[in-house]
Amino acid sequence: MSGITGFKISLDMKKLIVLLVLLFVLMNSMAQQRFNLTFLASPQVSWLKSVSRDVVGGRSFAGFGYGVEGDFFLMTRNYAITTGLTLSSAGGSLTYNTSVPFNGIVLPAGTKVDYYLNFLEVPFALKMRTRDFDRTRYFAQFGLTNWFNISAKATTYDSARSFQKEAINDQIRFFNVGLNIGAGLEYELGHGNALTVGLIYSNGFSEATKIKGINDATTLKIVRLRLGFVF
Repeated sequence: MSGITGFKISLDMKKLIVLLVLLFVLMNSMAQQRFNLTFLASPQVSWLKSVSRDVVGGRSFAGFGYGVEGDFFLMTRNYAITTGLTLSSAGGSLTYNTSVPFNGIVLPAGTKVDYYLNFLEVPFALKMRTRDFDRTRYFAQFGLTNWFNISAKATTYDSARSFQKEAINDQIRFFNVGLNIGAGLEYELGHGNALTVGLIYSNGFSEATKIKGINDATTLKIVRLRLGFVF
């Protein structure tokens, strides 16, 4: 009996191995047809904007983002869900027209604060692509950008110069979400590879900062040049 049982187990294992191999081959074949991977580098400009009378937006900051995005095609290669993971540096300048508590001290009215922010970004957008025109496809995308704050620093321009690119703890929200909209093109290089360039605008919906005692109503805006290599 034990020999028969061992033979059945061995046969079942062989079937399972064959099934897994076939499944891997099928998934690999589908991935080649229905999935693109893009390595990105994105020079960008960001700024902070407030609709509060107590806060005035200031200068914009230059930053940079890099990471990976994937296009998951929907039935055809003309429509895809785009998502990925990007590290991004952003920021902006704000002036407070009233005294505000800030990282353990109180800043006097009229103080300008420069924010230096680093985010982990997770986009989720619908991408629409045209047919090939002499190796070139044009695309437009619309969706959301999710920002997860991983570090924040500030420089304050009060009389005491209290902070000089020092870490701040409670003034930046951990999670922020915004509109993701943009357009661009892909140039086919052959063998499934392509170069891509586009212009993407991210407009924050939720508040980026949290200053106690005032309704700062501050959101993050980013315009980026999206450069990438498609596999």
